[in-house]
Amino acid sequence: MVTPETVTPPPTSPPRPVEHLDVVVIGAGVSGIGAGHYLATELPATTFAILEARGASGGTWDLFRYPGIRSDSDLSTFGYDFKPWTDEQSIADGPRILQYLREAASDSGLDEKIRYHHRVVELAWSSETARWTVTVERTSQQTSQRIQLTARWVFAGTGYYRYDAGYTPQLPGLDKFRATAGNTVVHPQHWPEGLDLTGRRVVVVGSGATAITLVPALAQTAAHVTMLQRTPTYVMPVPRSDALGARLRTVLGDERGAALTRRKSVAMQRLVWQFSQRHPRTARAIYRRVVTRQLPAGYDVATHFDPPYDPWDQRVCASPDGDFFTAIRSGAASVVTGRIDTFDATGVRLVGGERVEADVVVTATGLSLQLFGGARITVDGEPVVLSERLAYKGLMLAGVPNLVFSIGYTNASWTLKVGLVGEHFVRLLRHMDAHGYDTARPVPADPHQPTRPYLDFSAGYVLRALDEMPKQGSRPPWTTATDYRSDVALLRHGSVVDPELSLTSLRRPSQDRFVELPAGPRICFRDTADSPGSVEDDDERREVVLLVAGLGQDLTAWPDAFVDGLVARGLRVVRLDNRDIGRSSRICAPAPGLLRQLFRRPRADAYDLVDMAADAVGVLDHLGIERAHVVGQSLGGMIAQVLAARRPDRVASLTSIYSTTGAAAVGGAARSTLWRLRHAPATTVEVAVERHLGMMRHLAGTGFPLDGDAAAAEEARARGAWERGGGPASRIGPARQIQAIAASGDRTAELAWVSAPTLVIHGDRDVMVDPSGGAATAAAISGARHVVIPGVGHHLAPGLVERLVSLIADHVAAASSSRLEGAQQ
Repeated sequence: MVTPETVTPPPTSPPRPVEHLDVVVIGAGVSGIGAGHYLATELPATTFAILEARGASGGTWDLFRYPGIRSDSDLSTFGYDFKPWTDEQSIADGPRILQYLREAASDSGLDEKIRYHHRVVELAWSSETARWTVTVERTSQQTSQRIQLTARWVFAGTGYYRYDAGYTPQLPGLDKFRATAGNTVVHPQHWPEGLDLTGRRVVVVGSGATAITLVPALAQTAAHVTMLQRTPTYVMPVPRSDALGARLRTVLGDERGAALTRRKSVAMQRLVWQFSQRHPRTARAIYRRVVTRQLPAGYDVATHFDPPYDPWDQRVCASPDGDFFTAIRSGAASVVTGRIDTFDATGVRLVGGERVEADVVVTATGLSLQLFGGARITVDGEPVVLSERLAYKGLMLAGVPNLVFSIGYTNASWTLKVGLVGEHFVRLLRHMDAHGYDTARPVPADPHQPTRPYLDFSAGYVLRALDEMPKQGSRPPWTTATDYRSDVALLRHGSVVDPELSLTSLRRPSQDRFVELPAGPRICFRDTADSPGSVEDDDERREVVLLVAGLGQDLTAWPDAFVDGLVARGLRVVRLDNRDIGRSSRICAPAPGLLRQLFRRPRADAYDLVDMAADAVGVLDHLGIERAHVVGQSLGGMIAQVLAARRPDRVASLTSIYSTTGAAAVGGAARSTLWRLRHAPATTVEVAVERHLGMMRHLAGTGFPLDGDAAAAEEARARGAWERGGGPASRIGPARQIQAIAASGDRTAELAWVSAPTLVIHGDRDVMVDPSGGAATAAAISGARHVVIPGVGHHLAPGLVERLVSLIADHVAAASSSRLEGAQQ
């Protein structure tokens, strides 16, 4: 028998701990440096790293080395807001821009944050940990290894094109031309160092910004340069230097002068773009007149410089000091328009028979679009298909948590958008940290809304990639602005809180659930059957109480003590946000003006109480609840009444609190209350909370004043409701709910249809809905019980909760017992 040899395993080193960061920024170009600046300066305690796949910073401005490389936008707007551009060149060359970007990185302390040769290949989100796992391919000295980091957030400053490959279409015969001794084919994205074009004939295939830049630069040494285009492009001469900007900096100093120059340039860009969009025929005529003056007499402008599309349907190319036209006038360059038949050993032949001789072919044929640097993205193991996602505010993707990206404007300077995205990003992080959230997930209220391309732009490189890009929706926040001022309002001044951005915490799981109704709205609700410790079998046997909140009130308007009291009485409680409030859908219809509201004149597109009652039925259907005891307060009471009248099969009992019939002669608000409603909707949480507390004190009633602990609790609830409802996004909803009441008219006759046992509760000090409204409701419903509580106004005061719970629970019990007895008989 052979004794097996004992082998001692080699010592193993402990696994390397995975580094965790608050933010991983992908890319050290214009967008990544901008994001890094805002993180470093606005949130200095935030840990972050900038991962750069290449060996140098600067992105596009380090990658592109072709002759003449320059900006196509003025640097007063292409430069960062936090680092004014003070160079004499307004349309600056590539080396100056690269130096500027690296200075911006150093000034912000980012040099030590950038990790070169780190290419992100995969992003995997886990909802269990609220973290991204970032898989990185790290290369050094011809070796490569994969490492992983984790991060709370990822900021993708990767731009929208592939760095490793440009776009070259299939050009017949180009391989034959390339194989001929002495010939050269080059793409601008990969320009070889030291390429000498002296005395050589060059054909530049393409007519975009790159071609317009290359032609005058190459014409300085080449024997001749021909720009070969299939269709013309708009080209405009612009000053290389901004004389007014220089003067402003001289008079006001670099900082103030540069800031004013930036504002001036932004306004000019916007004015030109808007004019071109609104008056395309006039804009075409102006462009053609300017170009004609730049070209030799008798030049065939119609063939070579009259595009088949309107100005700014594609980007208008800039020619600094008219250098492109100067090259044409000198004879060093020419433009040929036509379709390529084939290349051969000595040049190219067009379909019409014209021939262009060449020694060098430059394929300035555009970019290959690619988002996120080509990294694979998964959320809880499911791959993210970009073309199936809507873009939220142009900077996040529906259903993808904690991932922000920055893509600049197509009709203005790229960096303008980078700055706004960076500002909004750090404001969102600050808000989440302050409130204890760890996850932000955009969730469209109507995922089936009409869509259009994210980049609504007809450039060839965009059209080729539409099937690989996200979409934008039909309404904010799912539209992508092309106007800087609109984005300033949304991203710089607008709230980071939005009803369609779900903010949650692993430490405090959200109770909110959602149902997409066939009629369109997405309704948010809470169900005590989802509460910890709830037993499914017990919940199925419990009687269900459906709570419907009042005007402008979300489901948190029902105090926790009230809900807990009902649960303690053996009931299952379901609460919902009515449409246009809380986290339910905002309806895409204009809000009525103040006069329409006062005179009860609803718009033609108004929804009504029947629609809102149908939303409640949709929640019951979703939960598989056949019949519920429906309790509504104020507007919610009206909805509950309509539900009981129209769908008696779904209502086991009805409780109407502080409500009315819609008849003009009863239930009206006091003049003092109407006066308090005169204000325009609040735009900040401070104003909203102050007004809410003032109104609640007015409505509370003499017997239950809002002071002390009750006031503090109401303030906390109001702040929570503001945030939960998306801040300013929720301010129009109440006006549309008011017109729903007006559109429903007098429902007195309809209330005679109610067959469910009914309890009507009202306070004798109600100045929002006069007590006559409660009396009229009880009178209209056969057999209704009417309870008037002395000293009570229009508020669910803490001191009133216990009595309300008893009244409702006893009413539910009596209705359930009566129904059971009826079934047994």
